[in-house]
Amino acid sequence: MKLTCAFARSALVVFAIWMFSVLAVAQEKKITAKDVPAAVIAAFKNSYPNATIRGYAQEQENGKVFYEIESREGTTRRDVLYNPDGTVAEVEESIPASDLPADAQQAIKQKYPRAVIVLAEKTTAGDIVGYEVSLRNGKRRIGMEFDSSGKVKTKGK
Repeated sequence: MKLTCAFARSALVVFAIWMFSVLAVAQEKKITAKDVPAAVIAAFKNSYPNATIRGYAQEQENGKVFYEIESREGTTRRDVLYNPDGTVAEVEESIPASDLPADAQQAIKQKYPRAVIVLAEKTTAGDIVGYEVSLRNGKRRIGMEFDSSGKVKTKGK
């Protein structure tokens, strides 16, 4: 009897995790250029005339719809999230690891001294600036987030 209850609880947990992952995936949907408002495409091309567009997505967060344009310009990867009227909601841009704030670099070295920074990004949403870092520590992948001064917001997930 105890084994059956434990199995049922385990199955329920697995199902709940699966449902949350399905909902998370449903938040972002890949779309084509024809599905993106003209104001969004015009705003992107005006701001980044030399960028190559790699893809489009429609996102929904708290009932609000956004359009994302994924691009590359030279070695810089950039994802720009737009409101339907073409105003910028958020920009994620790859940066060299050396451009991270000193406190962020120090926190990474202290917590993961052997880790290699695979990707560093600067995120700007209005006046709020933050940093996201992907690390490889052996076979393990780790993500960390920092505020504008380099203070840790989230530790290794």
